[in-house]
Amino acid sequence: MGTLILILMFMNLGAPPSNSIVIFENESVNPFENLYKAICEVESSGNPLAIGDRHLKEWSYGICQVRRSRLTDYYRRTGIRYSTSDMFDPTKAKEVFMYYCMDYSPSQFMEISRSWNGGYDYMKKNSTIQYWNKIQKQL
Repeated sequence: MGTLILILMFMNLGAPPSNSIVIFENESVNPFENLYKAICEVESSGNPLAIGDRHLKEWSYGICQVRRSRLTDYYRRTGIRYSTSDMFDPTKAKEVFMYYCMDYSPSQFMEISRSWNGGYDYMKKNSTIQYWNKIQKQL
């Protein structure tokens, strides 16, 4: 009988209930994340060391193929100076891409994609429509 009482006492031992609440930080939601992944796949097949458009005067660099002219504009607008070789760092390349997404609403994937591919005159370029079609297939 004494053993049974000891077992029952030990079963009830534990930390007393707490009145405190634990709040976990939620992971932030980025509405442009899937678009970024699709663009990286179309631009470089996900290769952060890619160099593209070698047939043109201005090459493009990194996982989402950033040109020097884009970096010049990014510096003018943000004060952050990146070189083309910095675009081989996927974190920096993504930072540049996401900055330009902020010019648009999350419902404007077509406009973001076409402007990423064709610059500010993207609406005048039929090639950006074909580019958008490739992006849609990745989404």
